[in-house]
Amino acid sequence: MIMRLLPLVLLGISVTANASTFYQTEIVCPIGGETFTTTLAGSGYTSGRFLDLKPFGPTPAPWPLAKCPSNGFVLYRSKFTDAELGRLREFVESPQYQELKSLHSNYYLAAVLQRHLEEPPSRIASTLLQATWEARGNQYQLYASEALDLYKTLLSEPYADKKKWLTDQLIAGELERRLERFDDAHKRFSELKDGLPNDAFELEIVDLKIKLISERKSNQQRIPSKKK
Repeated sequence: MIMRLLPLVLLGISVTANASTFYQTEIVCPIGGETFTTTLAGSGYTSGRFLDLKPFGPTPAPWPLAKCPSNGFVLYRSKFTDAELGRLREFVESPQYQELKSLHSNYYLAAVLQRHLEEPPSRIASTLLQATWEARGNQYQLYASEALDLYKTLLSEPYADKKKWLTDQLIAGELERRLERFDDAHKRFSELKDGLPNDAFELEIVDLKIKLISERKSNQQRIPSKKK
């Protein structure tokens, strides 16, 4: 997951809303040196998640990222090395990025920057997934499609962590469902169901997804609460 930016200069202004806390902080943009003030989240409460893992409840989702007002550089990390900033500076100042900054969400821009630095595909996939949570209008199709392509690439290779493999399978299938690629999603979840033990909580999630697919529903849905 993307790390939230650590405040450089805390101005001492805190706002609480629906169990979430926000604060204003002054930041010096590492590219260009611009100083600006932005509002970031300090805390939030999650009461559950949607099938695409987006939290719901009084919490920011995704966690807000600072963005330099002039050049549009998104501070998706608290620290960058001098070498990384050197690679990013020319790209951020390019006409290509300057056009993107006015068209896309902060998390999508973060994924673009991660790609430029050739960061691990799993990290970029997670960033793109979070971009789908803040997508507006036609942005969702683009962000979800790019995220799905990365998850499919990841899933084409062996996993050392079976739990991570299962999570990524569930995410990939959910993106297929949300994109109305129902046949692909049904095939994925049917195969997952065959491999899950009868008492697995994930089986309930898979059954719900298969039901939604059979009804040709692509809307956002919550993960069922765990049975006690």
